[in-house]
Amino acid sequence: MKTTILMIPLIALGATGINNSTGMARHSEISNSVSAIAFTNPVRSDFFHGDELMEIMNKMMKDMEAQPMKGNVDLDFASMLKLHHQGAIDMAKFELQDGKDGSMKKMAQKIIDMQTKEVANLDQLIASLQSAPKNYDPMNKTAGPAKAMADNMMTMKKMGHMSMGSVDHEFADMMIKHHSDGIIMAKSIITYSKAVKLRSMAQKSIPEQGTQIREFKQWTSQHKG
Repeated sequence: MKTTILMIPLIALGATGINNSTGMARHSEISNSVSAIAFTNPVRSDFFHGDELMEIMNKMMKDMEAQPMKGNVDLDFASMLKLHHQGAIDMAKFELQDGKDGSMKKMAQKIIDMQTKEVANLDQLIASLQSAPKNYDPMNKTAGPAKAMADNMMTMKKMGHMSMGSVDHEFADMMIKHHSDGIIMAKSIITYSKAVKLRSMAQKSIPEQGTQIREFKQWTSQHKG
């Protein structure tokens, strides 16, 4: 994959009542004319007032795509997982800065605390694996770890729901998507990892992220954007 793409619902330009002079569209018109198209870097800044969150997500995808695969399954999975965690931390920091809802800001701080700690653990693991021997072919994407990593990236590119509401709503939507993808990645790590520490982190993350997904979904159901 040479171009970072995140699939999200976006305004179908020909079908909305967008005012070219202001770049604004009435909410009712937007709601009736949403279409899924590819969203690529750089992110357009005139559609979402929470577009900074989309830029953070796109940067995470770009960094993961650019991450060189060394051929050691634990080193490569740990390196990808670190970048995925950093995306969540960066989005959570933006929510703390620009979000308004107290419960969403509390969730954001919790994500920062948990995933910053995990990034530190991953840094230690990555450092210890720098001289680890190769144990898979990262170019063979037809089976094994390389296929799992490629499949994970394709899943991350699939369409995610965007409420087009407040920053709080967009943060919740982004984190539901982010954590859902994280669970898939964690399951791949459990399947292929040889490192006990990395497998343990992956196993622990699945129920944690599942709980947070449910909390975000509950909040969005109670706060229609």
